[in-house]
Amino acid sequence: MCENSSVKYRMSNNLRNVDPKELENLKTAVVRAASEMFEYGLIKSTFGVVSARIPQTEYVIITPSGFSKARLATENLCIVDLGAKVIEGKLRPSSETSMHVFIHKRLPEANAVIHTHSPVATAFAAANKEIPCVTTEQGFAFGGRVPIVTEYFCPGSRDSEKLESVVNAFRKAKAVLLKNHGVMIIGNNIEEALDNAVVVEDVATTALYAYIIGGEVKELSADEIKEIREFRLRRYGQTADELVHMGGIGH
Repeated sequence: MCENSSVKYRMSNNLRNVDPKELENLKTAVVRAASEMFEYGLIKSTFGVVSARIPQTEYVIITPSGFSKARLATENLCIVDLGAKVIEGKLRPSSETSMHVFIHKRLPEANAVIHTHSPVATAFAAANKEIPCVTTEQGFAFGGRVPIVTEYFCPGSRDSEKLESVVNAFRKAKAVLLKNHGVMIIGNNIEEALDNAVVVEDVATTALYAYIIGGEVKELSADEIKEIREFRLRRYGQTADELVHMGGIGH
């Protein structure tokens, strides 16, 4: 979060080696993800954050603070370094910038980080309960329970010990719950992170309905989850060769 409450527009020479077209494409992807989060009901009002690391750099694109994701445009985005310092932008970056850049810095696979307040997943966070793995979908997507971050902290915290607790939770799954707050999601790219955000709300809803209906609700065993993950790895989707053959897509 930038401490200066009147951030001026800055155009940085630090980005001169970044392909302008690639940078604009990534900004467009961030805006599209923010808009779709709003449309999917994963966020309301001005809440929620999307960030994406600019490839081969120490910089992150992030959505601005207190700005409706439904009205977001590429020119509203901010660029910060991994110390949360503003490099470029007309607006103040998200108040959660410190957490986002900490995750980008500590988890190389986290090229995209999304924060939502999706209702059912956030209800589990408010109840301080992990989302139990009761569906093959959850085993497929997250490899087990969606964990709770062990530390509670107020939005905007820069406490490295508390931020490290978020990283530790991400070592278990690509979606984690912030106590009494919301959901954090990572992905190798924006599309994967958004998909994970949609799926975590879906599996949370299924788990909640299952417990409301009652009866025996059985979590998947470690062996069952292992089998699901192996299925995903070996038999699900299309190979690169198949995609090339079908339409020249892939490498």
